[in-house]
Amino acid sequence: MNVGRGLFVHVGLFVLASASAVAVWTRDEQPKALVQTEATVWPGRPADVVKVVFEGKNRKVSLETKSDKLGAYYLGTLEREATPPPVNPDAGAPPPAPGAKTKTEFVGVGVAQKLVDALAPLKAIRALGRIPDDRAAEFGLAEPEGTLTVTIGGAERKLVLGGTTPGGGDRYVRDPQSGEAYVIDGAAMRDLDTAESRLVERELHGFKEAEISSAELSAGEKKRKLVRGGPEGKRFWADPAAADQKDETAANFMAKLDRLRPTDYVMNEPAGKQDVLRVEYAAGSSLGFLELVRVPAADPAGKPDYFVRTERTRLYAKVPAQTAEQVEQDLGSILK
Repeated sequence: MNVGRGLFVHVGLFVLASASAVAVWTRDEQPKALVQTEATVWPGRPADVVKVVFEGKNRKVSLETKSDKLGAYYLGTLEREATPPPVNPDAGAPPPAPGAKTKTEFVGVGVAQKLVDALAPLKAIRALGRIPDDRAAEFGLAEPEGTLTVTIGGAERKLVLGGTTPGGGDRYVRDPQSGEAYVIDGAAMRDLDTAESRLVERELHGFKEAEISSAELSAGEKKRKLVRGGPEGKRFWADPAAADQKDETAANFMAKLDRLRPTDYVMNEPAGKQDVLRVEYAAGSSLGFLELVRVPAADPAGKPDYFVRTERTRLYAKVPAQTAEQVEQDLGSILK
């Protein structure tokens, strides 16, 4: 009996010692923060942000603020190194030189606005104080991953970007002017580092279909008005002459319009564009519009490109040709 009790005691002590060792090892793996307090990295208002520039190891992203009667939007530029072609091991040729940089321009609205809101003012999760040079590597600041520059009013604010926090997606940063280091929410840096998927505006409108009361479609000399009928929460597209009856053809057509998602933006009006369709959305007053245009292929045997412009996109953007072709082909059944 005493032997059994002694065995349990030894096992318990072993488990306790093991847990303590793991805790110490885990603690030593993480950088020790010098100061654990929240702070404001810099003040500011989103409306005063003029430009945001992120420079990483193989890309540069910039957002320039623009505005119109609907509010702010952002013209973005993404520059990155082109991926070099794969090496042919049988050719005996040396590896190819690094590829030239590619440049993509785009419009940002929804996610871009959330990004700007997070940067002015910029709040830190923790203020770390001044980190000695011999500890900079712990925070990824010995060899920084990039820089963030935000122009607010007439002032330029800059941060050096370190590594991510252990077990999380937050980011260590340092103000190069003051030397102060911080931990900031990593969401903004992730958006900038994946600008091609996160910051490019894909939504056609800022309003929801439930907010629309009517839409007027026009193509050439033909026009037609559609209204939203049915009870609240179960609205459908209908002809004004039979507003209580769902028009399946119209509903399918309007659903196809919603699938015209922007892919590539162009900064200038497409040369040689031909008007396909214009839609005016209203809810008592005007809500917005949609323009669909076609650009014939240079090769007579080639297929045309299609571009869309709305009150939200501001500029023309290429859309999937297959969906746009279906919209154009269905016009005859909608505009009789």
